Amino acid sequence: MTRFYRPIRIALLGCAALAAPLLAQTATAPADDEIIVTAERRAASVQDVPISITALSGSTLEAAGIRGTEQLSDLTPGLLVQRSVVGKISIRGIGNENYTIAGDPGVAVHSDGVYVARAAAGLFDLFDINRVEVLRGPQGTLYGRNATGGVINVIPNAPDADRFSAHLTGEYGNYNAVRVDGHINAPLGGGWALRVAALGSWRDGFTTNTNANARSRGFGDLDSKDVWAVRGQLGYDDGGPFTARLSVEHLEDRSNLPAYKYLNRPGALPNADFGGGATAFAPGNLRTVNQGFEPAIPGFTRGVGSKRSDFFLTRQTGVALHLGYDAGGVDVASITGYRKTRFNWFNDGDGADTFYVNYIQQDRNEQWSQELQLSSKGDGPLQWLLGGFYFRETGDSFIALPFTFGAGLPFYIAIDGTAKTSALAGYGEVRWQATDRLKLTIGGRYSHENRKSTYRYEINFGAPFVRTPSLDRDFNAFTPRFVIAYEASDSTNLYASVTRGFKSGGFNLLAVQPAFEPEKVWAYEAGVKLQTADRKFTLNANGFYYDYTNQQVGQIVNLQSVLTNAASSRIWGAEAEFTARPTEGLQVGGTLAYLDTKYRKFCTGDPTQPTAPVSPGCDAANPIDLKGNRLPRAPQWVLTAFVDYTAELGDAGKVNLRGDLRHQSDMFFTQFNRPLIAQGGTVTANASLTWTSANDRFSLGGFVQNLTNETYFTEVLESGAFNPQLVGQAYVAPPRTYGVRASVKF
Repeated sequence: MTRFYRPIRIALLGCAALAAPLLAQTATAPADDEIIVTAERRAASVQDVPISITALSGSTLEAAGIRGTEQLSDLTPGLLVQRSVVGKISIRGIGNENYTIAGDPGVAVHSDGVYVARAAAGLFDLFDINRVEVLRGPQGTLYGRNATGGVINVIPNAPDADRFSAHLTGEYGNYNAVRVDGHINAPLGGGWALRVAALGSWRDGFTTNTNANARSRGFGDLDSKDVWAVRGQLGYDDGGPFTARLSVEHLEDRSNLPAYKYLNRPGALPNADFGGGATAFAPGNLRTVNQGFEPAIPGFTRGVGSKRSDFFLTRQTGVALHLGYDAGGVDVASITGYRKTRFNWFNDGDGADTFYVNYIQQDRNEQWSQELQLSSKGDGPLQWLLGGFYFRETGDSFIALPFTFGAGLPFYIAIDGTAKTSALAGYGEVRWQATDRLKLTIGGRYSHENRKSTYRYEINFGAPFVRTPSLDRDFNAFTPRFVIAYEASDSTNLYASVTRGFKSGGFNLLAVQPAFEPEKVWAYEAGVKLQTADRKFTLNANGFYYDYTNQQVGQIVNLQSVLTNAASSRIWGAEAEFTARPTEGLQVGGTLAYLDTKYRKFCTGDPTQPTAPVSPGCDAANPIDLKGNRLPRAPQWVLTAFVDYTAELGDAGKVNLRGDLRHQSDMFFTQFNRPLIAQGGTVTANASLTWTSANDRFSLGGFVQNLTNETYFTEVLESGAFNPQLVGQAYVAPPRTYGVRASVKF
């Protein structure tokens, strides 16, 4: 681990060294309670945007202990972010079930304005962030492809040509956790500025692996942390009509990924050390496993290597070029993006010290995107926006599932393939100020995509079976948006909208099957945004109804992870967010999300019920109708609350105390709604105490996450290795963590 400290340590010490001579010349600007967002591709107050949106400023993220996208669920109603084979992000029950490079997530993640195509790249650490915007509901018009659930926009702090600034923050906690991040912003003159930020984060694992062979290769601690990242930005803004900003970022995540625990013992292997009872593990044994991570694929010529990075690695490189030009009555904007992702993942899927079954995935992807926008200026009664978007992605993937059952047999499934995507879209939106208080918006986007995939699928259970599918499909969609916004008073805004979302069809490399069809959703929503003139009380609430068709759903069929389209679903619910400042220094708030999801009709097969009778309206191939079942990863209730109190101490500075509480009701992880593949209701709490100097330059504090040490699962996979017996593999959420934090600003 030491070798990863060096580049970050040098960068951060460099920031501090450059900042020191200018210490006396700088001061921290006061915080502004109003958050300006760009959710509608133009700057506006979050209270004026007729969208269900949660906007989290960098200071809010810091105060709440949000260190990565995985924790955004703590402060955002309707959002669920989970770590699995890849990052699984869902909003209002809409997410993704396809792990492979030929499919897409249902929630679009944008980093610095650039769409992040791969679900494997959707989980990353946050540092030097201006704000995070979470848009709930389909965003097909302005954001396009794969935004049926919504959008997460991560916006970093931009270079500032007017003043020098720098900061350095260090943390130390239990499990030998070390986190260091910092930035330096240097004006270069003539409107130019350079901003460099860096992060290093390391931690021992939450789970002990007792396998001697694995421990000798560095896999004694699982669920560990080993991440470093850096971002450099060069910006130009001299107050004239032309602006430019080039951003380059790189992240290396070599953490030992989660250890999955088996929730029951397969009867076919009574002597295997699965570490638990017949139905579930005792809580005291949840953080101990005996897993060998055997890379051999007996009978197969291709290997996966033996280095640590051959097992667990996420590497991301991103480039974004933002250009803007004020052409008088029209603003012109261009965003050019490039991202490269490498993803290696390994799961000792049997959970035993004897080699029974593994899951191996190694992906490589590159993407290029170009977006152009023309938008009107001024406050006239008619405002408009026109845009065009081009996207291209190429990737290759190797996936292997060796099934040796402890005998070194050449039993395996191996997939080796490529995928290519080309997408082109045009969109526009017009907003008409009908009266002083009434605004009408109409917009639409037409998307065309071509997807190609060629792969070699080999299954060997004593004799090889090989197929080489070559797939090529076009997908088209028109996604309109209609919005009515009414300013009922100076403090109250009402809105109603009808929008359509589109998630591209694609291919599933984990099985031999034709293309699956696109998902489409019509969303109907109405909401209210209320904020008093002094901003001491804010309440945003909404209700929504979704007509959801062709939902892409995964299941295990004959050891293949098949992805099919459910006939239809319906989703409805309500959300609310509020904050209040009853007295000086005290802020309280919370969120509430209610979600009701059901399949209208979904005929499918169940590998655990091979002799199930045929339900009315279904057939022998898909005999079971899941009508009435809840959607996966869609808890019915999620409630959060926080208290934030700052006591002013005069020349001695100030002290801030914050507490956060989150309750989530029970949740299923598959469409079958099995009690074993589920998680009951949970309650988690976080807290922090921070002292800040009078000049806002120094701070020192302590924090604790998962205060009550709640034990629960954030993911449960349904294994196909022992069908028809049901076997679940569960990832245990992080335990209680705590530590101290110190920061200095220049």
